[in-house]
Amino acid sequence: MANDLSLKDAFSLFNHHLRAGGFEEHRVSLYTRTLQGPVKRLIPRHLPGEPSDWDIQALPLSRIPHEVIQECMRPSHNLTHLTARKLFKFLIHAGVLDPGLLPTRKTLLIKAIEQAPDELSTGMSLHQACCAFVKYLWDNKTLLHEAVKTRYIHLQSFARWKGGHRSIGDVRRDDIRSYLQYLQQDRGYRAISKASTLTELRTFFAFFITSGVLRTNPTATIRVKKLKKRPQPVLSEQQLTRIFTTAYLNYRHYEEVVPSSRDQAILRWLAARDWAILSILITTGIRSKEIARLHTDSIDFKQRLIKISGKGDPKHTVRERIIPVTEPIALSALETYLRLRPQSVFPHLFLSCRLEPLQHAGFRQTIQKISRQAQIHERVTITELRKSFSSLCAVKGIDPLVLKQIMGHNSIATTMKYYLTIREQQLKEVWEYSNPLRYFSRKEWKEWIF
Repeated sequence: MANDLSLKDAFSLFNHHLRAGGFEEHRVSLYTRTLQGPVKRLIPRHLPGEPSDWDIQALPLSRIPHEVIQECMRPSHNLTHLTARKLFKFLIHAGVLDPGLLPTRKTLLIKAIEQAPDELSTGMSLHQACCAFVKYLWDNKTLLHEAVKTRYIHLQSFARWKGGHRSIGDVRRDDIRSYLQYLQQDRGYRAISKASTLTELRTFFAFFITSGVLRTNPTATIRVKKLKKRPQPVLSEQQLTRIFTTAYLNYRHYEEVVPSSRDQAILRWLAARDWAILSILITTGIRSKEIARLHTDSIDFKQRLIKISGKGDPKHTVRERIIPVTEPIALSALETYLRLRPQSVFPHLFLSCRLEPLQHAGFRQTIQKISRQAQIHERVTITELRKSFSSLCAVKGIDPLVLKQIMGHNSIATTMKYYLTIREQQLKEVWEYSNPLRYFSRKEWKEWIF
């Protein structure tokens, strides 16, 4: 651990990182002045024997108390604390400070599980009932963290509307109806969202009936309008090609031009990044969290493979899978991006213009920008690209077991949905051309009818 650097050297290293990320000089100076304030104020509090500014600047990072770093990294909307958090987080990812200094915050789900009552009773509040139900889902159901968290948020929304201190036994059928009406009129919920909420509430109260806490389910006699199944919107092969071509042409605009300024150099590698992002999404169909987890060493160019950390079990175990990338154009996009990608302390493959890991919003903005340029009027997201990839593979006749491995599905039934959808479409097309009545001539029809 290279923590023998002085605080002054750490500032210089961080300033170099900011300049490489495209920060202008006056903003770098502003960051430096903002950073020195909390550090100079907090260190003498823990080291009273070293009060002078120069001693603090020359202080090795190894002598900075952990309390100072953790206090600077606590969540805050203050600009000073946000800047200090940025500095120490950068030093941790650069290997200068111990990764154990990163603050561990309890998630919303863990807090709910800890607040669950030990015994279930009719008099417990709705808030306690939500925590108890979430604890049951976490311990006994094979649901992912995101799925349990989503249910908890929806149930807590109902509890706050009804009054979290109210007893679970006080909920009546009219309360459920009023809540669904409130979601539609005040929150703008569509019919499918109302049906999903009713299903979650029905499961919630059914759990307490099974546990002996309640005798009747207030949602038992409530019905919602039956929804028509709409076909999943997928992009055609021509539309995917247009999106990929547009991303390539954006980079090609900068490929033949030697950048004469820092701004042009930044635009050049960002165009290469967008091209590489669309290449991976279109040729692999990976999820949004999976592409955000990719590191620079996740791609093996010799064997033409990508190692992906995908969805795991509910206990946060990450499951890895290998996806082959045999298309030369996709490999060329990745090689071009890695050649132009600036150096960063973050190992993530895709970076933002500030040389930090690209978040989900950054991927979404990139896809929407390229889709608009390609004149794709349909709503294009990472999920839609994933569905389009699966449907295209099903049309091409790929083995379902192979597609299951590529997509990272837990069950083959999930993969077969794409094949069944394609089979229904093909059945309509085949029947349209092979229907016996199609060959029944109009002359024969008139002779027969008269």
